[in-house]
Amino acid sequence: MKVLSSLFLTVALITAGCGSSVNSNNLTAKNSNSIIGGQLVKEGTALAQSVVGIYDDNEGYTCTGSLLPGNLVLTAAHCIGKKTSGVYIVFHPDMESILNMGNNFKNSPAVRQVVKMQANDDWNPGQANAAFPGNDVGLMMYEGETPKGYQTAKILTDPAALKTGATTILAGYGVDYAEVIPVDPKKTKNLQDLIDKGEVFCNNDDARKATTCIREELSGPAILKAVTVKIKYSPNDGEVILDQTDGKAACSGDSGGPAYIQVGDEVQLWGVTSRSGIGCNNDIIYMNILHYATWIKDTAKSFGVK
Repeated sequence: MKVLSSLFLTVALITAGCGSSVNSNNLTAKNSNSIIGGQLVKEGTALAQSVVGIYDDNEGYTCTGSLLPGNLVLTAAHCIGKKTSGVYIVFHPDMESILNMGNNFKNSPAVRQVVKMQANDDWNPGQANAAFPGNDVGLMMYEGETPKGYQTAKILTDPAALKTGATTILAGYGVDYAEVIPVDPKKTKNLQDLIDKGEVFCNNDDARKATTCIREELSGPAILKAVTVKIKYSPNDGEVILDQTDGKAACSGDSGGPAYIQVGDEVQLWGVTSRSGIGCNNDIIYMNILHYATWIKDTAKSFGVK
């Protein structure tokens, strides 16, 4: 599973605007502790119809994506692996049950093979300069027909809606439990190996110099859930910071997933889950896809989509 929160976050505070509200007609109160403080998505709603799971059988991780026209799936650049073979799109709110079929999951009518994918050429996984976006967007294309009951997401038409204090809906197949656990660097065997594998995070990548370390305990089934959080600010044109300090959060497995603004009776897509600090209940960065409209269009064209 892609660990969304494995990157330390450094951003400058920039404030603007005022808030707006959102209704929760697309959500149900079942399983109130999922996504991280979220709710299961009602089957047949706009969220359920336009959000898909992504599974990379080569690297054994899951991500989340949003449907676009032309058999396209919008996701994060860090969800784009090395090869398309072994990468699948899952059209089912309960991706866990599909993947639990073992190798037979590939034959499920809810699964499609990815045939093309591309990460943004300017994606910088080490981006820590708030003045410049990390460009963490990617695009996939799957073969075959889109399963019945699914449709493409509607894109936000009013960028002014992304104001500080505005409520946004996040959706994804990520874990519903996350805990940060302190690790004593002086008493931990093979610490360097654990750091190199990404199992332990320290204030220095050199275990000999590390004085503070932690690990994350993550768990939860890959079932589509959603949560509402507030927009905090935008550090640059391509990114938006959301406040996840109130026990509601996107987390590991939600990478690449959508952020929506409620506009009248519909939800409109504006964001892609990118990264946060250690622990999921921190501020989180979402890519503003309105800023990447030209890249998305050009990449789709390179895939053969008109």
